[in-house]
Amino acid sequence: MSIHQNARDSAEKRRRPRINTVNVVTYILFDEDRKKIDHGKGRILELSQNGALLETNKPLYGSFVLIKALNIDGEGIKIKARVANQRQSEIQGLHLTGVEFTGPEDEQRNAVVALVKNYNYWKYAAYKIQHHAPVSLW
Repeated sequence: MSIHQNARDSAEKRRRPRINTVNVVTYILFDEDRKKIDHGKGRILELSQNGALLETNKPLYGSFVLIKALNIDGEGIKIKARVANQRQSEIQGLHLTGVEFTGPEDEQRNAVVALVKNYNYWKYAAYKIQHHAPVSLW
C-alpha cells in the first residue's frame, strides 16, 4: 500500500470536513453515569458539523462533555458531546481531546455556525486592530 493510499484512507474516515478555528470555551466533564467529574477552560482548534478538537491544559478522562461559549451577541452556546479520543499535544502541558457532538442535529448546526461566526469576528477584529483601522462589521 502506498503513502498516498494511507493518506486517502485516513482522510476518508472523517464524515465531515474540518475547519481550523480558535474558540475559547469552558467545559464540564462527566463520567459514563453522567456524574460531573471536572470542569475547566480550553480552546476549540478544529470544528466540523459533528465534532471538534478541544485543547486543554489537562487530560479529559471522562465520557461526556458539555462545551459552553458565548456567541458574538453575548448569548450562551452549549454543545453536548461524547469524548471520542484523547492525546498529548505536541506543545508541552497541553492535551487534545476529540469530541463527537451528541445533541440534536439542528442544535449542533446552530452551535457550529455560532462558533465559526465568533472565530471570524475576532479574527477580523484582530486584523483591524493590528492595522490600526476601526472595527466595524456593518
